[in-house]
Amino acid sequence: MSGAQVFARKVRRLVLNRQGTEAQIFLLAPGGEGFLYLRSDGFAHFAQGLGAEEVAGFTLEKGRVELRFQDGSALSLRYRLGRWVKVLHFS
Repeated sequence: MSGAQVFARKVRRLVLNRQGTEAQIFLLAPGGEGFLYLRSDGFAHFAQGLGAEEVAGFTLEKGRVELRFQDGSALSLRYRLGRWVKVLHFS
């Protein structure tokens, strides 16, 4: 399985701010639930928390998050019609 497929199975909920500069991705973990915090603005660009070491890079946009992994796969999380959608990309 690709990094995006493994990570997609852990994702439970997505929370974005209105500006598209911060996101929290809530994940199912062996010890319960945790989250990955992403921030990207003029002052900072970082990922911290559960699963941060698995993510090679990310892009934040208004209503959308794209996570890139070491194996070249990518996972897009976005809102569509009020519900969030997982989309896997392979290269």
